Amino acid sequence: MTAIVGASHVLCAIGSGTDQVWASARAGIARIGSSPVEDRYFEPIQMGLVPEPALGPLTPEIDTLPLPARARRILRLAAPSFQAVAAGMTGPVPLYIGLPQLSGDDARWMRHVPAYLQMLTGIAIDRAGSVILPLGRAAGLVALERALHVVTEDPAATVIVGGVDSLFDVDLLVALEREGRILGPTVMDGFIPGEGAAFFRLAGSASDATLPRRAVAIGAVASVADPGHRYGDAPARGEGLAAALTDLRGRWPGRAAIATTFAGFNGESFDAKLWGVARLRHNDFFADGMAIEHPADKFGDAGAAMGAILVALAARSLTTGSRQGPALVWAASDREARACAVLSLASL
Repeated sequence: MTAIVGASHVLCAIGSGTDQVWASARAGIARIGSSPVEDRYFEPIQMGLVPEPALGPLTPEIDTLPLPARARRILRLAAPSFQAVAAGMTGPVPLYIGLPQLSGDDARWMRHVPAYLQMLTGIAIDRAGSVILPLGRAAGLVALERALHVVTEDPAATVIVGGVDSLFDVDLLVALEREGRILGPTVMDGFIPGEGAAFFRLAGSASDATLPRRAVAIGAVASVADPGHRYGDAPARGEGLAAALTDLRGRWPGRAAIATTFAGFNGESFDAKLWGVARLRHNDFFADGMAIEHPADKFGDAGAAMGAILVALAARSLTTGSRQGPALVWAASDREARACAVLSLASL
C-alpha cells in the first residue's frame, strides 16, 4: 500500500499557495522586515510575517471568544490554507494538525482548533477522528507519522495533515529576546521569527481522492523524543535526529541514496549540530552532491508549521522535476520532538 501526498497549500511570508512559495524559495526571494515589536535596544525585531490581506477573517462568533492574540493569528493563518486543501471533499474530514508547544492555561484553546476551523471554513471536520499535536517545529512530521497509520490500515482513507504557528506574539518575542535567541545586531547565533500554515492531503492509493498525475509517495516517517533538547537537563549531544534517521531507515524498504534534503534549519547552531551528527552517522544514506534546501532563511522560523511546509515543498519539487528524489525532510522542535520522512515519486 502506498500513501500519497495529494493537494497541498502553503501560506507564509513569501507566498500563498505551494507553487508560489516554492517558486519564491527557488528564486531566492526573502521577505523579512521590521515588526511592530521592539527589542531591548528599542529596535524593531525583524520578522517574516504574512501580509494582512492574505490572512483569513474571524467570524463574529469566534471573534467574541476570549482567545489569546496568538491563537487568533494562528486561526487566521490556518483557515485559508486548510480550506484550499479540503475544498470539494465529501463527508467529515479527519484532521491531523501540528501546533505550538504550549501547556496549561495557554494550551486550552488548542483542543478546539478543529471546531474553530469548521466554523471558519464551513468544511465538516471529523473531530472524533482528528488529532492535535502541540509539539512545535517537528509537529507536522509527527502528525504525518500518525496519519500514515490511518491510510496504511485503510487504503480508501484520506486524511488532511498540517501545521500552523505564529511567533508574532509580544510575550513570546520578549521571552525569546531575553534568551538571546532572536537574530539581531548583537546576536549572531539566533533566528528570525516567522509564521505560516501548510496542509496537504494524505491518501491511500485506493482512495477516492483526486490524485495528481505525478504522485509523491511517503516511503516512511519516524520520530523520537530527544532528552538532550534545548531546555532539557540531559546533555545536548545532538543525537536525536540521528536516532530518528536510524528508525526511518529501518522502516523504509527503499535502497536509493537521498538526493535532496529539505532541512528544518532555523538559523541557530543547535539545529546545525543535530544535522551534523545525523549526517556523519548516516553518511552512506546520502548521495554525493546531495542538494540541501532550507527555506526558513527566506521567511523565518515558522514554528509548528515548519514540518508540514517542508513536506509540501518537497512533494512539489519532486512532481515538477525541479529536485531529484528520494527526498528527506526533517525538523526538530525546541523540546523533545525530532522527526523525519522520506518522499519519492510513486508508480500508480
